[in-house]
Amino acid sequence: MCKTVLKGGILGGIISFLWYSLSWMLLPWHTTTLLSFKNESAIAQAITANAPTSGVYLMPMQQTTTNQTVPQIFAAIHLESMPTNMTSAIITGLIVQIVTAFLVTWLLCKTKGLTYWGRVRFTLVFALAAAILSEIPYWNWFGFSLSFTLVQIADVIIAWFFAALAMAKVVENS
Repeated sequence: MCKTVLKGGILGGIISFLWYSLSWMLLPWHTTTLLSFKNESAIAQAITANAPTSGVYLMPMQQTTTNQTVPQIFAAIHLESMPTNMTSAIITGLIVQIVTAFLVTWLLCKTKGLTYWGRVRFTLVFALAAAILSEIPYWNWFGFSLSFTLVQIADVIIAWFFAALAMAKVVENS
């Protein structure tokens, strides 16, 4: 079983990582769900002046009792400019996908009696549950747009469908 989990994890992780890479770099569906500020330099100046450190910020931190309209903002602020070398982020992303695929392959090894397509469906249910669990709270609590949320969920399901095709085969042959 260890060889199966290792093989399925590496194969499934690489496949899901490749899908996410292609999805973000080649398909327009992520960028069409993101908006831009009218005056980015003014926003950058306001953030630099008011965010003392890099981190995750929420505004307002509590409900206002005045009649003043305050925008809700949930943002990951990185005060340093984006790195030009994305090697460490790419490696980390690949490792995350491989570790997840190890776990899913281990679960698939516990599904004795399922057919190949049954294991694929099992993985898709896992992916759907993980996507709902990770994405819907941001839509619900922080106002992420429905289009952004649905694209994120679809991306997870598609990535893990392709990974499931390989992982289910590895488990079938073990």
